[in-house]
Amino acid sequence: VATTAAGDRFAAPVLVNAAGAWCDEVARLAGVAPLGLQPLRRTIIAFDAPPGQEVRDWPFTKTAVDDFYMLPESGRLLACPVDEVPSEPTDAQPEEYDIALAAAKVEHYTSLAVRRIGHSWAGLRTFTHDRVPVAGFAPDADGFFWLAGQGGYGLQTAPAMSAIAEVLITGGAWPAGLTDWGIAPAHLAPERLGVGAV
Repeated sequence: VATTAAGDRFAAPVLVNAAGAWCDEVARLAGVAPLGLQPLRRTIIAFDAPPGQEVRDWPFTKTAVDDFYMLPESGRLLACPVDEVPSEPTDAQPEEYDIALAAAKVEHYTSLAVRRIGHSWAGLRTFTHDRVPVAGFAPDADGFFWLAGQGGYGLQTAPAMSAIAEVLITGGAWPAGLTDWGIAPAHLAPERLGVGAV
């Protein structure tokens, strides 16, 4: 049962906690042991393409050491310094240092010059300590379902994670394709993170 500040009460047999960076905070409000999730801030800049160059067909480019990537977007180039700055759950905003770091990495790894940054933004990517998402019922609260810790792969994993959440909530059959890949419910269960001992 959830009660709003206005006194309205809502009840459901299952509460899915898919609040991203706020998942541990939602759990605390519900009296459920948190998982120890860590939101990490990541920054992206959009900068002007070289004069006279059409960049629409440029490839996504990433360093082998995983500390920079760049890709075309709407006539500009996007660049990221692959930063992971610990943060509290918040409406993340880019920091000047991280914006400058992104521009410096463009100029370090490419022959491009960052003449003007048209836009910058930051987001929070939330991880478990083992960097594997969580999907499963909390062992310390009936009906409280964790769907958290997708890190930076929420869009890519959404089809699989939604199918996983569905079968775990409804008691359906585990997807055969996941079994073929050696993925079982225990690999995603909150218990693996020591829930209840936090």
